[in-house]
This record gives sequence, C-alpha cells and structure tokens, in this order.
Amino acid sequence: MEKNVNPVLQFVMQEIYKKRKPLPEIPRTVVRYEKVQDKIFSEIWFMTPGCAHDRNGGCTMCNYGKGNHVSPKEIACELAIRIRQLPKNLQELIITPTGSMLDEQEVPLEIFTEILGLLKHTTTSDFLIETRIDTVSAEKLELMKQTVHADRIFIETGIEAWDDWILRNCVNKNMKLKDLGPALNTIHHAGMYACANIGIGIPFLNERMSIKVAVTSVETALKMGFDSVVLFPYHVKPGTLSAWLWEQNLYQCCSLWALIEVLGTFPAEMLDKIHISWYRNYYDDPQKILLSPDTCDTCREDVLKLLDDYKNHPCQEVRGKLLSLSCSCRDIWKQKLLLQPDYVEMDQIAAIYRKMGHAFGISPNMVEQEIIYMTKE
Repeated sequence: MEKNVNPVLQFVMQEIYKKRKPLPEIPRTVVRYEKVQDKIFSEIWFMTPGCAHDRNGGCTMCNYGKGNHVSPKEIACELAIRIRQLPKNLQELIITPTGSMLDEQEVPLEIFTEILGLLKHTTTSDFLIETRIDTVSAEKLELMKQTVHADRIFIETGIEAWDDWILRNCVNKNMKLKDLGPALNTIHHAGMYACANIGIGIPFLNERMSIKVAVTSVETALKMGFDSVVLFPYHVKPGTLSAWLWEQNLYQCCSLWALIEVLGTFPAEMLDKIHISWYRNYYDDPQKILLSPDTCDTCREDVLKLLDDYKNHPCQEVRGKLLSLSCSCRDIWKQKLLLQPDYVEMDQIAAIYRKMGHAFGISPNMVEQEIIYMTKE
C-alpha cells in the first residue's frame, strides 16, 4: 500500500516545530521592494497563525509556519495602510500570509474577502499569491477575478521537486504530483496563471543531485502546464530539519554557483519563464537565517549584482554574463561537484535517518521499517 506521509520525518518535524520559537508579535506586516522589468515589485507579508501542514510536521527546510493568532481587524487596518502606501504603476504585487493564502484554516474567507476589498483601487500588471496546491478552489479564484485589477493573476505554489520519492522522503511535502492536474485545470479555467516554486539544495541530497533534480523539475513543470517557475536556492533557517542536519555536519547550504548552473542548462527561449528569488537574504534580523547560498568574498557582489539583473530581466544576455563569470571559488566548487554522484545515495540517507531516530527518540524498529519502505519505493 502506498504511504504518502513519511512517519519518521513527520515525527521529527513535529518535535522541531514544538521547540521552534514563534515569530515575534511585531511586526504584523512587512513590505519589501525589488526591481522587475525595470519597474517595481512589491511583496506584502502579513501575520497569521501559520501553515497547517507545518503544525502537523511540515517541510524539512521551511520555518514559515509558527506565527501568532492576531486580530483580523488589526491585520486589515495595517494592510489597508500598507496598500495605500504602494507606489503607482506596479509591475508585480504579491500579498502573502505566513503560509497559504487560500487555506481556510489560516486565512478565513472573511479575512480573504476583506483583503481583496482593500485592493479595489490598486492597479498592477501582475498580481500573485502563494498557497499550497491542495488549497486551490474555483470559488476563491473567482473572488480574486472580481476584485483584483491586474493584467495577469498568478497562483504560486511550492512544488520543490518534480519527484514523488524526494517530496516524501527528503522534503516531507505531503503532496503527490498526480494531484497537480486538477488544480492546474482550475487555475487555467479561471483565466489565471500557475507558477511553480522549485528548490535547490534539498536536504538529504548532495549538491550535484539537487542541481539535476532542479533542472528536471523546471523542464517537467513547464511541460505539464505551469506557466512559469521560480528557482529558490535554500537558506538554512532556524527551527528546521535542514538546520539540525547542518549543525550535525549532515547538510551543506548550496552555492550560488548551483543556481547559475541550473540556469545555464535551458534554451534561451525558455528563460522568460524561469525566474529566481531569495538568492539574497532579505531579512534585517540576523537571527532569521543561519546560512545563505554564497560564493566567496572576491566575487560575491559581482554574482549578486548579475543575479539582480537576471531577476529584473530573465534573458540570454544576462545569463551569458553569469555563465562567463570567473573566480577561483567557482573552479574549486566545480571540481568538488564532479566528485559527487548524480543519484540518490540511499546508504547515506539511511545512515542519516538512523542518526535522526537516535537523536529524536524514535524506535529503531520504526526507522528500519521506513528505510525498507523507502528502498523499495
């Protein structure tokens, strides 16, 4: 019988969640700006209790979910101020909660409707929300269509990897790829666009394998009907399994060269559909991130500047400059990469599962049963 939930990862993530510090009560809303297509991109975040999946033992690299219960009235008042302060002629606007915008457990219909009402005088070329794919509903998409003034509305969702085994046993996503079809149809039937978030630096995978998975995931997501993808190189965040693995020297943050390596594999005509985000640490609070994707002191600013340029204009001209960047750290990184296998190292993953089991008090029998199941999948 097929088991969608990995009981070992779920137990570990539940324990990590219990010990994770909740978000501070203030700020309850945050606004961030970037440049895309030489215009303004704005992201407005607002506090919620958090991702329901996270509370139940969620994704191994994510710590978005432990927010606070806040007054809907106070959140609406703050969002109204934030939205009124937005500049004119936005290229992109994303409004996002602590977890999933369309999840009733996190953003009740009453609040969702009120937020949409705040947007009635706001105009943007592209409007985006982030949500788990299993929260997509035709009714809420219709509400957005009736309210949001945008040329295009995007529903952005975390896919991470187009591989069910990796989603179950490395990411703990609690999602099956076969379930994406109905949600995609619902999004497109509403006249909206679907965007898939793809990760680089997946826990339990070496960097070479993570790059390979990211490339395949981008290709497959676009082929299967997603209108665009966003590549996310993972940071190591406190209160996550990836942080625990890093502290045990069982996980390494990916290099920014890995992001460039992935970008370098696609035909030029695909690049306008392949975007990047969070290659920088945008947080002001140093406690938000333990470690970020990086290069070296010599080339870091040049790399980040060109990645900013690519985010602004995903195109062959900028990608060519990224691919031609030269640094000794890139040469060393490439040499190390070529020594890694480009497949799932099941023996190493099994050894890490046994260490996790011991550290988190899981019975050896349960761990061994899960390893056997994973090996046979």
